[in-house]
Amino acid sequence: MRNKINKYLLCYTMPFGLLVLVFLLQIIFYDVPLFSALNIKNMLLQSVSIAMTALGLSYIMMSGEGDLSFAGMFSLLTVVFAIVTNAWSNFFIAIIAITIIAVGVNLMISLLVTRLKFSSFIVSIAVMFMANGIEKAFHQQTTLINSEVIKSFSTIEFGLPLVVWLMAFVYLISYFIINKTRFGFNLRIVGENKYAAIEAGINSNKIKVFAYIIAGLLLALAASVESTRVGAIYEQGKYYMLPVFAACFFGSSMFVPGRVNVVGTLVGALFLGIIDNFMKMINVESYIVPIVQGTVLIVSVALASVQNRSKIVQIKL
Repeated sequence: MRNKINKYLLCYTMPFGLLVLVFLLQIIFYDVPLFSALNIKNMLLQSVSIAMTALGLSYIMMSGEGDLSFAGMFSLLTVVFAIVTNAWSNFFIAIIAITIIAVGVNLMISLLVTRLKFSSFIVSIAVMFMANGIEKAFHQQTTLINSEVIKSFSTIEFGLPLVVWLMAFVYLISYFIINKTRFGFNLRIVGENKYAAIEAGINSNKIKVFAYIIAGLLLALAASVESTRVGAIYEQGKYYMLPVFAACFFGSSMFVPGRVNVVGTLVGALFLGIIDNFMKMINVESYIVPIVQGTVLIVSVALASVQNRSKIVQIKL
């Protein structure tokens, strides 16, 4: 009984603590309508791109690899999306174009990592800088999306914005894939215990390649959503590096402590969205936001490290 209580506390103390913290902020700053229907809708809408990108990164981290390329690729994809929509005035052609680019780049990274045994950190950071350079070659100033019809995509609502429902659907599918399918089981084994993966006869390289491909698909989806939401694109990715990493690591400190998990990543992304929105509402200086995000990332990594050291992960084959 005591073990069950301890396990429950370990898994759910953090999300409960976050909920309490948010309510305390609302009580202290009672004149800030943090939980108004309009504000909740805006916070969810602003969190979609970060949550999608963080989910893609979660797949890669679950496979035991890392990735930094999304910070540069996100910016490049939003610019390409804007250029294509301005040229063709077609939402779907733009999505197809950036999806091909995102998946192609991630496939290249995965092959360098799995076939040539390059460091995923080195390869991805190189791709990040290359993507930043290519983006600047396309433009030297803010790229505007001219089509009002395409920009209106993020304003379509069914109670909540359509893109929020899309985010919920993608997370639900990912939860099923990770926890209820053979691929998800193999993905977790590859990331948590490579020797167990070898014993089970799992093709680790193949699993990692698929993880990168899924991350590319999600990155393209996030970039298209952000492009339609903002409408004016310029180096968006650099603003998302900290919150995306923080969402993944913060999520690993709850529900399945010590491991990156789908539900934890979603809660982490939404919490960061709430804090970011709250700081804007109380007119905090803009430079404070990355400081808070960096602090959250450090705390998240510390919590995840402590929880990893506190137990031995046993995987049943």
